[in-house]
Amino acid sequence: MKKKYAFIVLFIAYTCNILLAQSKQDWADSLFTSLQKDQSKTFSICDTYSDTLIYLFHKNKNTFKEIKTYLYKSYSFNQKGDFRSSLRSVYLANQLYQNKPDTSNPILAEIYLAYASLYSNFNMKARTNYFIEKGLSSWMYNWPEKSVIIRLYILKGSQEPNLETQLAYYFKAYNLAQTSNNLKSQEIVLGVLGSTFAERGDYPKAKIYLKKSLELALKRDAYSTLSSIYNNLAGIEENQKKQSIYVDSALYYSKLSGDLEDQLTATENKALSLYNQGNFKEGYDLLWDGITIKDSLYNSNKVKSFAEMEQKYESEKKNIEIELLQGESEIAKLKANRNLGISIVLISVLVALFFIAIGFYKQNKKKEKLNAELTIEKKKSDDLLLNILPTEIAEELKFNGKSAAKQYNHVTVLFTDFVNFTGISEEMSATELVNEIHTNFTAFDAIMEKHGIEKIKTIGDAYLAVGGLPLADEKHAINGVLAALEVQEFMKNSGGKFKIRIGLHSGPVVAGIVGVKKYAYDIWGDTVNTAARMEQHSEVGKINISGATYELIKDSFQCTYRGKINAKNKGEIDMYFVDQLSSK
Repeated sequence: MKKKYAFIVLFIAYTCNILLAQSKQDWADSLFTSLQKDQSKTFSICDTYSDTLIYLFHKNKNTFKEIKTYLYKSYSFNQKGDFRSSLRSVYLANQLYQNKPDTSNPILAEIYLAYASLYSNFNMKARTNYFIEKGLSSWMYNWPEKSVIIRLYILKGSQEPNLETQLAYYFKAYNLAQTSNNLKSQEIVLGVLGSTFAERGDYPKAKIYLKKSLELALKRDAYSTLSSIYNNLAGIEENQKKQSIYVDSALYYSKLSGDLEDQLTATENKALSLYNQGNFKEGYDLLWDGITIKDSLYNSNKVKSFAEMEQKYESEKKNIEIELLQGESEIAKLKANRNLGISIVLISVLVALFFIAIGFYKQNKKKEKLNAELTIEKKKSDDLLLNILPTEIAEELKFNGKSAAKQYNHVTVLFTDFVNFTGISEEMSATELVNEIHTNFTAFDAIMEKHGIEKIKTIGDAYLAVGGLPLADEKHAINGVLAALEVQEFMKNSGGKFKIRIGLHSGPVVAGIVGVKKYAYDIWGDTVNTAARMEQHSEVGKINISGATYELIKDSFQCTYRGKINAKNKGEIDMYFVDQLSSK
């Protein structure tokens, strides 16, 4: 009896093999060709079928297509903002290449390009440039497909601070796109050149390159790109009539593209254009159209999510069927019972698919529960890390496992201290003391966040914060003084038992993570010490700033000069009390 059941199972697998064997590779090759021809499909295809494609290409020992699929998968994760998964996919692609290097195609340069693009997203210039140079050095100019080297040149140009050097790389990319007759790459480079000049305020040159890019996009009927270019032209056009034409064109092509995001951008720009022309009612009505599009976008995203769920179901079912084929070498040795009728074959297939579906449903439910739990735990750990470290440093730490100390040349350090803290605290219970400090520092935290100031730490009753890092801020001194004034106002009106002194000084610091356990982000340097001296030489309820800070904020605040005051180990320093915002 057992042999009979074993035969039925093997026969079912054999039948599935006949149904799928001839088409599975054709199906994989067809999807891969679709990815190569139209990378706008990368997100939907990779999200659903990438693992299946990788399995099939690995099984057939097609390393090139397997690596390319990992790179497409990385691009898909990158678009969704899942940079960790994106980096993981590039790593796996690189591992595959290292195990079986192939110098006959530019796949290694493309791997380095993927690495560089990812690190560029985090503004990690050293790593970005490292992988760009690796990509450029691995490139061979006899390769016919030039899009990878073109993209490397564009990315290299974007990392250059000097406009002349930046343009040199862009024009290298453009010349290469021309000689290889790659219209899409030409269009991309021209768009980048247009955006570069627009950002620098050189609108005449920006228009020249954007219009050239427009001509090529028109040849390709690239509706989404056309909508984007017309929006950019409208943004730099001063003539209202031309601006209106550009906005209308952007709206027209966004509807042809069928992309709701494009339609929303174009609709909002059209509403703004009408508003600037004084057509307030039309502009207002169009904004309501924008709200309708947002609703449609939300609904379409829901529909897309359900469609993706259905596709994932089909993909999982296909994976299960493929696993059945792993025993095909043994199954092929068996001879089918010729006396079985077609009805038994169909019934066997239906039974097999039924049990596969049931198995998948149970497996999927378990996966959903596990993924939900993992998501919650990951959010908890991420929130905890972000509560300890600045966002940018936390992300760098998650990706690299470390964060190097960095020099920041233009910051403003703020120190606060409670006056007669020891004497007052002796009159309070421990609980009252902790509650009072917690109330004050919680308010300080909110004030710092409001003005873009990074809290560093508290040291007993002292509070240390700094403006201008980890992200540079030209208004670091002004924002620091605004935060200090708000702290001053809070302490006046809080009704608490403590009075406060505040001091600020501007200059360079070094910042980084201390230790490898219980991470702490800290700052060092003479600027920190001088800021502490400013606080020590302040007075009750006053904000004392150094001459260096005064020079940065003097046009925005009214200050009283205190003269040169001798600070411990610092000599005489110009000091000022900040009185209020300037009335200028």
